[in-house]
Amino acid sequence: PRFCVPTGVTVCQLSLGSVTPGGLGDTLLLTRLERGVEPISVRIGTERGQTPLSGILREFEREQWGPNSRVTPNSRNWDQGKGILFPLLALPQRLIQSLDSEVLGFWRGLLLPRDPGNSPLEEQELSQLLQELRECGWDSP
Repeated sequence: PRFCVPTGVTVCQLSLGSVTPGGLGDTLLLTRLERGVEPISVRIGTERGQTPLSGILREFEREQWGPNSRVTPNSRNWDQGKGILFPLLALPQRLIQSLDSEVLGFWRGLLLPRDPGNSPLEEQELSQLLQELRECGWDSP
């Protein structure tokens, strides 16, 4: 079956890529889907950045399931001791903030909704944008 995005809806997906099956990777694949617009996929390599994505995810996992945590993924009674869960609720927010500030950079603009009054880039504008991105180290569309 063909996947159709409803009019007025933008779907953005962040996927983690790794060369090792099941391992934490340092490549983020950002995909954006909109009705009537060609899909956009961008590979964002983070291994050379200040904070590789795998490091951010390891820190998130360590805080969530680390030795100081009384909640484990195998706990039978997750709701046992609700006071334990409140600090965990802040973890996804901190993860999102880390992704935003340390990984996405200017690519975060792809996550923002497009102004329906603005048309997509003209061929010449797109060509110029691609040239500027390559000058900044981006190597492939």
